[in-house]
Amino acid sequence: MAALALAPAFGGCTAGIGNLNPGPSVRCLVAQVLLVQAFPISGATGVPVSTSSLVFGIPQGATPSDYGLQLVANGQSRNGSALGAAASPLPSPLATLPANYAYAGASPPPLQSATTYQVQLTQPLTCLGPATTGTFTTQ
Repeated sequence: MAALALAPAFGGCTAGIGNLNPGPSVRCLVAQVLLVQAFPISGATGVPVSTSSLVFGIPQGATPSDYGLQLVANGQSRNGSALGAAASPLPSPLATLPANYAYAGASPPPLQSATTYQVQLTQPLTCLGPATTGTFTTQ
């Protein structure tokens, strides 16, 4: 009888989808963070194909290596490196980061000329999928 009394209480946590363990979806919703494309600034044009580092803003305390760079162009996705330390000195122009964010950098795969790239970062929780941070176009 006690088990029947608890069933409606747990049912309220399922949002009507019949899943008694909403943990992963709730965790993913709560874990979403804003990732900032700092260099090249989103929408930039004329980016040299020799660009060896892209710079991002991630929340302070996040582990940069948990994020990986992906560039999407012409329907194909190519992986760059995982995030790490940002280039020093930082390239310019650089987007301003929100408070409590830190710079991190990643090496892109070889860039092609006259190509528009959609920039994405893979995230630690795979249920979030890659986060699009912006675009840039090469010379």
